[in-house]
Amino acid sequence: MINKTFVYEKVIPLIEEKGKRIDVLLLQSLFEDKQQELVDELRQYQNKDFGLGHGLEPDIRMPNSSIAATNHGVVVLEQVKDRMVKEKFLEELVHYYEETYDETLERFVMVSKEVEDYPHAIWWSYKDVLENFPFGNPDPEVIGFLYQNRKHLKKVNINRLINTVIDYVKTETFKESGMHSILSVARFYKRVDKDVQNLIKDRLIEVIDNEIEKNLDQWNGYALEPYKVYIVSPDLCVNQLVHLEENLGQLLEKISSLSVSIPWQWYRDEDVFEEVKNDWLGFLYFTMIKALRLHREW
Repeated sequence: MINKTFVYEKVIPLIEEKGKRIDVLLLQSLFEDKQQELVDELRQYQNKDFGLGHGLEPDIRMPNSSIAATNHGVVVLEQVKDRMVKEKFLEELVHYYEETYDETLERFVMVSKEVEDYPHAIWWSYKDVLENFPFGNPDPEVIGFLYQNRKHLKKVNINRLINTVIDYVKTETFKESGMHSILSVARFYKRVDKDVQNLIKDRLIEVIDNEIEKNLDQWNGYALEPYKVYIVSPDLCVNQLVHLEENLGQLLEKISSLSVSIPWQWYRDEDVFEEVKNDWLGFLYFTMIKALRLHREW
């Protein structure tokens, strides 16, 4: 059983030794109020442009802000339920996203060219960034965040952006997309109102079901496992409850044996990768334990 005692006596000491303090706080936040501490710690990754960087997304080592690192920070802030604690931070992130939006490409581009000055995973290479990260990842989740915090908007036309995501979900491109685009749209779905959700829900569930079903034997690798959707919005797993139970059982075994690890390589800067790969551990444990606790409550 993964209870508070196990997390505090086994998991947290492991992350304190090998991982990042912000992930220790995320784990603790599953059991106690760590909202202000999470916000304060996240500030350590913020730049003057209000975006986030400094290795918050562990596969990008540049100190400069990036959409990728800022999106990671938004997920962290979702663990802070009291808006009063994070409202100023949310306003600043809206400003960063608006200033970073590429009007010519009509895109939120994942990283800037400065990424090449620092170690990073091969898929973050700037010359390939638009090919590696098409509209489906990261634009939907960013647009969902902006809609959620639209009272702070000053520049972008949020209604046009919302319609762009709705249109994208209807395309064959989305139907054939992979895990990251699906999760980005799932986060968009979670962050918008019911009337927008209703326009994309059936299609989104269909695409989720197809992706999960074709990767049932890849859960120890890099694939869309049911729990990854479940922690975003449980109702999107409505057709995957049997697989979800099996998936959670597998997670339980991994956590109990403290055998969670990342299933990917950088394919460059290998010396740095060996130093920083454990920076992912705490966040992985957090998402897995969150899924187990959510399932018990759901």
